[in-house]
Amino acid sequence: MKKLLILVDFIGPKKELFTEGISRGLPESYQVFLARFSDLTFYIDGKNISIKVDGIDKNITDFDLIYFRRAGTKFFSLAGTLAICLDYLNIRFFDTTFRHVGPDEDKFTNLTRLSLAGLPAMPTFFCWHNKIEDKKNEIIAEFGLPLIAKQLSSHRGKGVILIRNKDDFKKLPKEFPEGEFMFQKYYESKDEYRILVLKNSIGAYERKVPQGKEWRGNVALGAKEEFIAVKKIPEDLKEIAVGAAKTLNIQIAGVDILVDNNGKIWLLEVNRGPGITYDDKTSYEMANLASFFLQELKEK
Repeated sequence: MKKLLILVDFIGPKKELFTEGISRGLPESYQVFLARFSDLTFYIDGKNISIKVDGIDKNITDFDLIYFRRAGTKFFSLAGTLAICLDYLNIRFFDTTFRHVGPDEDKFTNLTRLSLAGLPAMPTFFCWHNKIEDKKNEIIAEFGLPLIAKQLSSHRGKGVILIRNKDDFKKLPKEFPEGEFMFQKYYESKDEYRILVLKNSIGAYERKVPQGKEWRGNVALGAKEEFIAVKKIPEDLKEIAVGAAKTLNIQIAGVDILVDNNGKIWLLEVNRGPGITYDDKTSYEMANLASFFLQELKEK
């Protein structure tokens, strides 16, 4: 029995009529389902992908074809994430233009690309914001406590929240009423690094050291920067950073990497338009960026 899933931004009379019309035109042995993009729940751990469709109690792999009927601006990035997953799972979908949402990709879309490329992204759970309360026990069961909630559109660490108990989930809609979050396992940090990637080369290598009670290694939140000579960067960190930037097709990237207490390397994030320390006495970033642009300008 073949199954078609029609995905929309919201379910209304016209979408139901559309689904019924398609169903009438297909043989009885074929089934047509209607769901919203917000009904999708993702779990991604490396190249292992699970996508559940709430409401109709199905897994995305139950379907032979998926039609993105309406995504709108609200679900545009999520549709892009789904397209990446469907390609990997070898499930056909329309329209394939969603494979390439470009700069509109959010942090979850980027993480999905990085994970499927074999890079060491953290195991991640995603559900739409109105499902978080219902899914919190499932999230805790997967990652334990504490765990990380990461707001998809925030920057400089402000949307990265440590969830210590069930009640902390209630803070998310209060602080970010319209914000979408992905959830990740929390790893104690031994070291955290920011690596400036300039195409195939490294423009800067720095250690970020949180200060006081702040656990996040973001300079905007007070973390201390310790710039290290580029030639001292370990080959594995360089390979991950350059590979991550290439995977996302970013030529000038700020790649954040964490080394946990067990020595395992985790790719945290890849930033377009990364923050730069402009003081030449503190950082060599501006000098290396200028050299990079000079070389690019000389090339034909």
